[in-house]
Amino acid sequence: MTTHLTTAKSTPDLAFISQHLFTAILWVNEDLSITWLNAQAEQLLAISSGRLLNQPILALLSPEELKPKDSPSINNDEIYEQNCSLAERFELAKQYQQPFIDHDHIINTQLNGNLSFSVDYSVTPLIYEQKTYFIIEMWGKDRQSRISEEQRQQQQYGVARHMLRSVAHEIKNPLAGIRGAAQLLQRKFIKFSDDANLNGNASTAMSSKNSGSNHNEDLQKTTEKLRGYTDIIISETDRLTHLVGQFLGSNQLPNWQTLNIHEPLEHVLSLVINQYPQLTLQRDYDLSLPELCADKDQLIQVFLNLINNACESMTEFEQTLQQQELSEAKKLQSIDSETDIDCHIDYQPTLHIQTRVAFQHTIIGHQHKQVLQVNITDNGSGIDPELIGQIFFPMVTSRAAGTGLGLSIVQDIISHHRGMIDVSSTQVQGQQQTRFTLYLPFH
Repeated sequence: MTTHLTTAKSTPDLAFISQHLFTAILWVNEDLSITWLNAQAEQLLAISSGRLLNQPILALLSPEELKPKDSPSINNDEIYEQNCSLAERFELAKQYQQPFIDHDHIINTQLNGNLSFSVDYSVTPLIYEQKTYFIIEMWGKDRQSRISEEQRQQQQYGVARHMLRSVAHEIKNPLAGIRGAAQLLQRKFIKFSDDANLNGNASTAMSSKNSGSNHNEDLQKTTEKLRGYTDIIISETDRLTHLVGQFLGSNQLPNWQTLNIHEPLEHVLSLVINQYPQLTLQRDYDLSLPELCADKDQLIQVFLNLINNACESMTEFEQTLQQQELSEAKKLQSIDSETDIDCHIDYQPTLHIQTRVAFQHTIIGHQHKQVLQVNITDNGSGIDPELIGQIFFPMVTSRAAGTGLGLSIVQDIISHHRGMIDVSSTQVQGQQQTRFTLYLPFH
């Protein structure tokens, strides 16, 4: 007698599967309260699950409907009503078990800090364990456009770097030749000057006439002037060579090591605080971050460039405000002397550094479960909207004294670390806020 043992097929854990989807999913009960959401929903909405759980879905999708009002009765004719509230649409979907989709919906609530972005979402009613629930799927339109824009910019940066390096290589060799020729000329002038001095001394000893002495003095002045010209050629050639070297970047491979991201950050901040004592520094660190595989020296260069730029922007903005205040005070008081005017401006330069983990983040077409996110925010003068999309290209700068190479070098280093960098400059509570955001994969 043969006994057949039947083994039940393992059923996949749907909650586990949902956590690894690219789509944001929320589980809403019959009372329209959020009872579950996946990690992608947290990432898309920029809200933690702790803040969203047990919150009404209307607080997220239609907060204006939460105002107290009488519940309207629903009849069959309202199925085709175009001006139904979202609560009514949920009720109709439940009544007729009919899903609905909303396109280009703007989410802007206090739950996500009034962060505004556009999504498409679908609502599917279903019966589970004899109770009514709703599955809400969301697709961030801004996220898709951001990914496409990042890929486009990365391609443009790559083309610009390739062209710049090609031109730099073509310039570097002639510069070396120019410098070598100038050095040879300088040596000839030195030898010629020394010979002229010897001949002049001999002729002076043999003759008492002053004409030979005057001739030697003129010759020596001419020789010194020519040597000055060669000095200019050599110094300017060295300056251009250094500039070309910055264009080419370092040929040294990254020194990969395991580190905590707060180590290079704190190293740079210790340097900056002494240089800008008037600065207010705000740290918002996630100390539970896993360690990162990166080149510590290169990350120090990245943070040094970004934080120095932020501090210089705030310093220049503060000086501009002081000049404006002084000018206004002069006009009001008709005083010509600056020393008689006491200017007080309501401005405090503030640098905010934040470290976080971003979940299910896409970097240049690659989806990562977790990436490191570093935000560097200042309240300086901001970035011109016309430059915001070109700020990482070489030779693009908004400062008169800038070379436009710092951010290009930052972009290059972050690209070598398989990461990305983003920038935004917006008005927040009457102040301009510029934020550079770095995303680095942990592995």
